[in-house]
Amino acid sequence: MKKELLTALLITFAVCSVGCSGDTAEESKNTAPESTQAVTEITEPATEPETCVPVETMRERNIESAEKFDYEIYDGKVIITKYKGDEEYVEIPAEVEGVPVGEIGFYCFEADNNLISVALPETVEIIGEGAFMCCPSLSQINMPLALREIQRGAFVDCTALTEMTIPETVTRVYEEAFTGCTGMTSLTIANPDLAYENWGIEPLENLLVYAPSGSAAEAWVSEMGKLG
Repeated sequence: MKKELLTALLITFAVCSVGCSGDTAEESKNTAPESTQAVTEITEPATEPETCVPVETMRERNIESAEKFDYEIYDGKVIITKYKGDEEYVEIPAEVEGVPVGEIGFYCFEADNNLISVALPETVEIIGEGAFMCCPSLSQINMPLALREIQRGAFVDCTALTEMTIPETVTRVYEEAFTGCTGMTSLTIANPDLAYENWGIEPLENLLVYAPSGSAAEAWVSEMGKLG
C-alpha cells in the first residue's frame, strides 16, 4: 500500500510535467523564431527527480533517538518519526525536551503487529501519512481534541479498529485514511463541515457513520447510504 501511494504521487507528477511542457512548447512557437534547439531547451526539464518522496523528507532533518522512538524538533513541536519498541500498549509523551509533541510522523508505527492500544497526548495536531498502516491488532486509539488532520492512509488495514470519533477540530481527513479497516462499525464525525475525500469507507459493509443533524457531513453520509 505504501508503494501504491507513492506510485500514485509519481504518476501525478509525470502527468503535470507533460501538461506543462506542452503549454510551454506552444507558447514558444508563438513568441520566438523557429528553432529546433530553442524548443528543445524549453521543453526538456532541467532535472528529473530520482524518486518520489514525502514532502516532509524534502528538507534537512535532524532526527534524534530516544530509547523507544526517534523524533525531530521542528517549528516549535516534536514529531515522533519512528516507534522502535515492541509493547502492546503504548503511551506517547506530551513533551520531549520540554517541547510539546505535535505530530505522529509518516509511517511511524507501520506494520507493528504487536500494537494493541495507543494513547496520544492532547497536544497532537497531525496524524501523518501511513502512521498506523498495517497494524492488524490496533483496537484502541484516542483522537486528541487538538487534532487538525488525519493524513493519507493513516489507518490502512487496521482491521481490529472497530470505532472512532473524529473531533470537531479536524478540518481534513485525507484519501484512503480508513481503507481496509474491515472491522470498523462506527465512525462519528463532530465537524459538520468536514468534507469527504475518498477515505476508503465505501466498501466497509458494517460501518455506520454519525454526523451532526442537518450538516453538510450528514448529507454526504446519507448519499453514501451509511448514515447511522
